[in-house]
Amino acid sequence: MKRPLLMFALLASAVHTMAVPREVKPTQAECRANLKEWSRQKTEGLTIAELNEHMNTMFACADLSKKHEKQVRGYLDEFYRAHAELANRAFNFITRHGLAEQFGAEENGNGEHSTSDTAAEGF
Repeated sequence: MKRPLLMFALLASAVHTMAVPREVKPTQAECRANLKEWSRQKTEGLTIAELNEHMNTMFACADLSKKHEKQVRGYLDEFYRAHAELANRAFNFITRHGLAEQFGAEENGNGEHSTSDTAAEGF
């Protein structure tokens, strides 16, 4: 039970930095319907705004269902699927535009605009 709570806490900070939080909490019925519909969709065809909406909604649904570990896992799996698509697109953008060296330098603290000491392995 500690592991899902730790993941949940980590996701809370990640969601708030990536997308605007939902103003209205979804209902259990909306959560189940969204999960069923979205898990059938291919993430490659979604816009960035749609990916953010999926992540926000699934995170809110996980929070709503926090007493039911199996449901939380389902919502977080969908959250991670959308998050992975967003991360892949960001990586492809960085690579496509030749920004890997600049990204690595800044994230490793060697650039002008360094915001963290996070290692950017492979860059």
